[in-house]
Amino acid sequence: MDTNREWFYARYQTYLHKRNLMLKKSALKKSILLSFASLALYGAVVTNSANAADEQTLSLEGTNWQLVKLTVLGGFVFTPADPGAYVLNFRSEQRLTGESDCNSITGAWQQDSTTLRFEPFGATRELCSPGSLHNNLVLYLRDTQTYQLLDGKLFLHTSTAGVEIEFESRD
Repeated sequence: MDTNREWFYARYQTYLHKRNLMLKKSALKKSILLSFASLALYGAVVTNSANAADEQTLSLEGTNWQLVKLTVLGGFVFTPADPGAYVLNFRSEQRLTGESDCNSITGAWQQDSTTLRFEPFGATRELCSPGSLHNNLVLYLRDTQTYQLLDGKLFLHTSTAGVEIEFESRD
């Protein structure tokens, strides 16, 4: 009886050993496939990121932008009747000038890779006609934290989720 038990135990051990080898080979194959897939995906991302990074790292100095769209808290989207009435000019020495409907914008800007801040930031306080985007634009410009340059447009983002200010070049 012990011989049968030993024989069965030896066969069972052989079975487990072969099964473990098969599982390891299968896991190795999956790992290799995943590695190649990851490398291919990484290559595509790096290529696209490099193209986006080239556009992203351009200095804003000497550029002029006009408002295209203002997306505010709650997802409400505003488009100006006259985009030329809402302008940002990034001057030399980090000086900021511009117009916001019937008001003037002044201040300074600091740019670093993807961050953009307007400090100090000021605007005149003329009372614009009804329908003006001045109050919302100035409120969100003061809170600008990051930016993106995509397809020739400037996108500003604030600390408030969902808020986006979109500008197009005036040049």
